[in-house]
Amino acid sequence: MTAVIENIRIFVEYLGIWFIDNWVTVVSIILSGVISWIISTIYYHKANRNNLQMTIIFPVIRLLEEEYSIKNYNILCDLSKDYCAKYMNKKEKRLLAQLISSYKEISNYRTIDVNATILFSYFEYVLEKNNIEVKPVPIEYQGEIVYYDYPQDLRYLDVDLKQILKEYDPDFQPEECKEAIISLFSHYCRKYYTDTRLIYFNDYDLDEVLSQSQIRSRWDNKFSEMNKIKNQFVDLKIVKGIIGE
Repeated sequence: MTAVIENIRIFVEYLGIWFIDNWVTVVSIILSGVISWIISTIYYHKANRNNLQMTIIFPVIRLLEEEYSIKNYNILCDLSKDYCAKYMNKKEKRLLAQLISSYKEISNYRTIDVNATILFSYFEYVLEKNNIEVKPVPIEYQGEIVYYDYPQDLRYLDVDLKQILKEYDPDFQPEECKEAIISLFSHYCRKYYTDTRLIYFNDYDLDEVLSQSQIRSRWDNKFSEMNKIKNQFVDLKIVKGIIGE
């Protein structure tokens, strides 16, 4: 036992002497290893971020320069699921998620569809203003009336409005467009509600109806939110590294 302790003491003394004589070499080796690890980590991170830029960020920027559509929304969703998304930081992931959510809201926007919906709503407004029940058809369930609905074929009004809006642009042919809409409203009113002649666009002109509707306001808010998030995304450092700002 004494011999073992003595051998350990001698080894420790030898190790101490060796370290004193070679500590510079030891520290140099350790520092060299640490520096090499740091450099490798930096290059690995940079390579991953470069892949992220080319695989996700750049295609997203290109999509945001195109017209909003359901097709591009689906592409945007697929890009967000790419493997390289794991290299995004928390802020980048949050903004991309918000961008996708906001894009979804406006991806199916079509001016003609929205204008037709607004005009349909205006037709209802005029009917109600003249004390005409817009939904006069009783819907029964097990012998009881559960709610009231539109006349069945009134759904074609939306289709006919879109056809007029395709034929007459309300921005460039406002009078022709308005006259065609009034004629259509009068037709549907006589067919499903009353023979009484109602007056349209006397309180609000066609342009005011289309621009001041609550439906238009909701869509404007959606686009405003989209532009806000889009600007925040474009302002990201990784994005600026691509667009050169």
